[in-house]
Amino acid sequence: MDEMTATVAETRANFSKIARAVNETGRPVTVFKNSKPWVLVAPVGKGYGDHIPNIDWSRQDVVRMDAQTRRTVLPAEWDDPEDEGLYDDLARS
Repeated sequence: MDEMTATVAETRANFSKIARAVNETGRPVTVFKNSKPWVLVAPVGKGYGDHIPNIDWSRQDVVRMDAQTRRTVLPAEWDDPEDEGLYDDLARS
């Protein structure tokens, strides 16, 4: 059984197909950049994902959206007076 490989350009253009093949076969694909192995696209369920941290998303910061204005409402603890005006130039468009 030959190792599956792809270039960065091939991976970019065909990522969905490559990911499906990796998931179906359980075999990783080594992605090459400048003729050197660069990254590995590997199935999580075959032991390759053992190092992926288990994130408790319920404990993560969540930004609420105001239903009327459809704008995000940042938590008060994120408001830092030192940042006042920091991005004002970007907001003016």
